[in-house]
Amino acid sequence: MSPLLHSAYLLDAAVFSPLVIGALLLLFGRRLSLGSLAGAANLAAIAALMQLVTLIINGRSGGESPFGAFLLEPMGAALFGMTVVVGVAAVHRAIRQLPGVEKPHAYLGLILILWSGTLGAFASPLSNSEGAIKAYVYHEFALIPTFILTVFWGGEGRRMASMQMAIYLTLGAMAGLAGLLIALNSATASSSATGLILLGFGTLVSLFPFHSWAAPGYSAAPSPVSMLHAGALKKFGLLMIIQFAIGHLGAWSNLLLWLALGNTVFISLVCLAQRDLKQLVSWSSVAHMGPIFLGLWVADVTGKADGVHAAIFLMVAHGLSAAALFSLSNDVRTRTGTYRIEELGGLANRTPVLAAFFVAASMASIGLPGFANFWGEFGIFLSLRDQSLWIQAAAASTIIVSAIYMLRAVAAVFYGPLNPEIEKSSASLHDLTWSDRLIPLFLLGASLALGFNPSLLTRLFTP
Repeated sequence: MSPLLHSAYLLDAAVFSPLVIGALLLLFGRRLSLGSLAGAANLAAIAALMQLVTLIINGRSGGESPFGAFLLEPMGAALFGMTVVVGVAAVHRAIRQLPGVEKPHAYLGLILILWSGTLGAFASPLSNSEGAIKAYVYHEFALIPTFILTVFWGGEGRRMASMQMAIYLTLGAMAGLAGLLIALNSATASSSATGLILLGFGTLVSLFPFHSWAAPGYSAAPSPVSMLHAGALKKFGLLMIIQFAIGHLGAWSNLLLWLALGNTVFISLVCLAQRDLKQLVSWSSVAHMGPIFLGLWVADVTGKADGVHAAIFLMVAHGLSAAALFSLSNDVRTRTGTYRIEELGGLANRTPVLAAFFVAASMASIGLPGFANFWGEFGIFLSLRDQSLWIQAAAASTIIVSAIYMLRAVAAVFYGPLNPEIEKSSASLHDLTWSDRLIPLFLLGASLALGFNPSLLTRLFTP
């Protein structure tokens, strides 16, 4: 791997600015300019991202963090950069929602704190015990606003969904912490430690069959929370599994294969049955964890790093495309009043820009060449080339099935005749404003940048 990537004051500002500004909004928000403060946090994060991209392109590192709290290692750097992009989009999404939100200062403040915790989790080095514990603490810190936002600002079924999330994620985090502590205090990897890490942190990533919290939670949560959690925060569990379990699974390896296939095949079939647009995007996010886990499994059994590298690429790509789909689904809901697919139809005639962005985000999610998802999925298929044909076929099936349910949803929502009920309220059926367009432009633009120049990520892992 390339040398560790360091960053100086910009990295600290990127992590702490959302935290400080979020706290100020919670305490004094009624007297402060919400948009201006959130914009300052966005600018700090973008500045850190630009520095990171410059470091990667130039193949060199900067100074250490002055507070000694953060250090961007290769895997963390990839996910940190993605979290900056997703977070900026999520904060802008939240700002656009503020006129219709109760207690907007608290809503925006909690989203900023959630973003800060996620950035801190990926900016903490896992190569030493202290950094690994810090990363875990930042992740748990980010979960607190996730639950609060879902309970108080979520949609239909939010209380049950947030309770289910709290139970699953708390138990998973406790099991993962137990395995992490055993691993950090053992000279050699033990079966009990790797098992706890796999099952505990796997629960945080919606690994089958510990996935049932994810889709209801993402569907009930406010869209900025869905963007940040499904797009970025859940990848922390994968990062911990890669760092502390892959290469040491032993007897757990076969179990990981079958659980990964559960996400890949079974959850993909569940997606076919969805009739709610946000539910479809939520279940699709769970299904896309399957190929990632297959990449980790093949790296464990072969000892080669290509499966891990492809999995990390797909983790970043999925974060961008999933966040775009959650945001655009919310745009559909705000214009039509519903997520129900059978109640929609013909929107492309009235909202052609929204339709174009949704089609593009769907193509990215499917893995169309040109978008980042293509390289992640293609890399995982290549890493499986020496495995059994039925494993390769199961991995390939996710592309076919995802194409079916995403294209079917696009056709049902945006094409055909316009629903008469929506026609009656056509006065409110307007296309994306330029401010609305910034969100998919930022997310899909980043995906296209990686799709056409994948070395922006691969340089982190290979010369």
